[in-house]
Amino acid sequence: MLLTDPALRRIAADTNDVLPDQLWRHDTATLGPIGDLARLLHHTARAFTDTTTALDTTLTRTATIATTAAHQLDARADLHLPGYQQTLTDALTARERHTTLGAMLVATYRAWRNHRPTLGDSGTRHVLLRPGDPSAGVATLRRREPRTWLVVPDTEAATAFAIPYPDRVVGEVTDTGQGWTPTAYIARPDHPTPLGTTYPLPTCDDLAPACRSLLRWWH
Repeated sequence: MLLTDPALRRIAADTNDVLPDQLWRHDTATLGPIGDLARLLHHTARAFTDTTTALDTTLTRTATIATTAAHQLDARADLHLPGYQQTLTDALTARERHTTLGAMLVATYRAWRNHRPTLGDSGTRHVLLRPGDPSAGVATLRRREPRTWLVVPDTEAATAFAIPYPDRVVGEVTDTGQGWTPTAYIARPDHPTPLGTTYPLPTCDDLAPACRSLLRWWH
């Protein structure tokens, strides 16, 4: 499953760039502006990940206190919650730090990305199935022909769209020049051609809707 790293998930949510890993780390030993930006981005990403963990911990503690309070109200119509003020303060502090580091992370990433217009393998690309919303998962596209890509949903995408085929080819999308035409089918990972009937679907204006149409068809 892609986007398990908090920094990559935040970058995808704000920019729709889906990275398989922290690619900027390859530039951290580089001299000049690219190296400077990569090192700054690396430190910011680590800090953002740490504050994500801290915020999750404080929110979990706050939720536990809230549950305890509800039980006390049911039992006695009274509250005795030692430490709740400090817990709420910790949660608000963690949220503020998380918000600040998130903005720094995205700004630094954009600056680094301006020096890296091309990233990774040109034969593979990753697409957020719902732009700005990583919770709907990612489709990995593998080039089959110059204008045709095989579509493979990750586990999060399969769960979000309620289909039984994570990490398998569920069809292909073709750039017609006037839109993206999806064709649904199932293929084994080691078998690049359809094993049965194919199902052409209506052309979509953009790539993400074309991928979503494949998953909705299988659902």
